[in-house]
Amino acid sequence: MEFTPILGAVALVGAVAMFWWGLSARPSAARSNLVAGLSDAAPEQNQLIALMRQLGQSARRRLPNALVDGLEVNLVQAGHPGGLDLPRIIGIKITLAAMAAFLLLLRGHVVLAVIVAPILFFLPDYWVLSARDQRQAKMQRDAADIIDQLTICVEAGLGFDGALARVAETTDGPLTEEIRHMMSDIRAGVPRAQALRALSDRTQIVEIRQLVTALLQAQKHGVSIAETLRIQSAEMRDKRKQRTEEKAAKLTVRMIFPIVVCFLPVFLIITMVPALISIFRAL
Repeated sequence: MEFTPILGAVALVGAVAMFWWGLSARPSAARSNLVAGLSDAAPEQNQLIALMRQLGQSARRRLPNALVDGLEVNLVQAGHPGGLDLPRIIGIKITLAAMAAFLLLLRGHVVLAVIVAPILFFLPDYWVLSARDQRQAKMQRDAADIIDQLTICVEAGLGFDGALARVAETTDGPLTEEIRHMMSDIRAGVPRAQALRALSDRTQIVEIRQLVTALLQAQKHGVSIAETLRIQSAEMRDKRKQRTEEKAAKLTVRMIFPIVVCFLPVFLIITMVPALISIFRAL
């Protein structure tokens, strides 16, 4: 009996299961206790997650800094989707590549293993980039509304920190999460200017960079924060309107292909075929 297909199938199922487990598993109890400030941390119950984290930590020291640092930055900007940290996603990358190479080498496909293993190694990077882009797009959509609320709160008499706390309580979304992160940094003793720059670095969207620059300039020169927020809010609303008009203008070009390929042939068939049938019958 030949065991190669059986071993290959087991390896494939193991790779898929480990990848899904790594993405869907929640952070460990020890990490949750550390974040919550608890003193007694329970040991990790999931040995598979612990093994992948240990594998990622050991491989992190051997991988090029450009790969690790870039992935860490993208992971932070993506908001750590699925509770993933850097060691665990590195463990997922190595596991996918190793399992794919093992499966294909068992079947004798050496060239295919050399091609597929690097692709699967960088597949989680593409997933993180997609999550980052989607998160940044949502933050860009929510930026104008959040700045409007900040402006209203400041003009109503709240201080800037109080306005941030009010917005963090009444809104939800990735940008709100970053605002809460910034407020936690400020409460921990980080200077406001440094916390604002860190917010700009984590979000990496134009609206927040402009807002942070304007707030820092207002703080430096003694300009009213309410007036600065009002100007930034108006500019963001105008930019959002321009983006909407730009997307609407692009729809006409995008509709040409489906109209020509799908709608026009059917229309010609419906209108021309009965006339052609009548002509041929008359002949």
